[in-house]
Amino acid sequence: MPLRRKTLLYAIVSVSLVATSVGSLIVFQSDATSDAAAASTASGFYLDIGASASLGMQPDGVVKHNGRRTDTGYSNDLVNIEATKGVSLDLVEVGCPGETIQSMLSSGDACYTLPERQLLRATTFLSENADQPGLVTIDLGFNNVRECLLPTLVNETCAAQGINLVRKDLPLVLDDLRKSAGSQVDFVGLEYSDPYLGRYLKGSDGKLDASESLQVITQLNAVLNTVYTKAGIPIANVPGAYKMDNESPTLLKGVGLVPTNVAEACTWSWFCTGYPYGPDDHPNNAGYEVIAQAIAAALPPTI
Repeated sequence: MPLRRKTLLYAIVSVSLVATSVGSLIVFQSDATSDAAAASTASGFYLDIGASASLGMQPDGVVKHNGRRTDTGYSNDLVNIEATKGVSLDLVEVGCPGETIQSMLSSGDACYTLPERQLLRATTFLSENADQPGLVTIDLGFNNVRECLLPTLVNETCAAQGINLVRKDLPLVLDDLRKSAGSQVDFVGLEYSDPYLGRYLKGSDGKLDASESLQVITQLNAVLNTVYTKAGIPIANVPGAYKMDNESPTLLKGVGLVPTNVAEACTWSWFCTGYPYGPDDHPNNAGYEVIAQAIAAALPPTI
């Protein structure tokens, strides 16, 4: 049976993550303790698939390498969230910065040497643990359009081509993953927020760029929603959690009145942060926590 949450009554639960290395995989094991010795927990694995955000990447202020993997990403946060509900997850991260759906399928990436690649690592892990309960999150598609949104102007032709590749090839990735997984594994697919809404703060041209990037991310999410829904995979409503469609005015500290979606993008990412930490499109700690909550909300009640 799938993992089942246990309600811990009158228990104070503390959670820490202990990292161990298994080959090139990084496994974070949840160490949950409680003053109610009789409280039991369900357990299983959590396979986190994706690109840099799946690894909790954040800027480190070092100009030549403005980013680092952290243990405060959404996957780590989700382990903590589920631990408080009585589910102990062993986190396995196989993601790679810059990963696209096409590099997953065939061309390889910067983290693996062909014929090894992230998809092969993920399907091998799922096959080897086919008799175990587990969770898989899929964080793919953003890098198929990211280069089309940089450095400032949105390349609509490039974005349309990237989104079409997501529509065509993501089902192939999902099919490989589902075929490799056991019957006790749950999947959740991620949609995306738009950190580039932060360009709204850069005058009239910035407002136009922000509007265009929002259109691209909205179109990407529509395709992701269609693909995941057709595959029967629940979706983490990250854009909803980031209030991406809310353009009502709100106060952004240090700036003044801006659309709510702009304020959320600035508050929960590094995009509106000054040099040398920004602009960077990765979430900050608070932003990763928002994503984790969106994933938790998409989980079936039996996990």
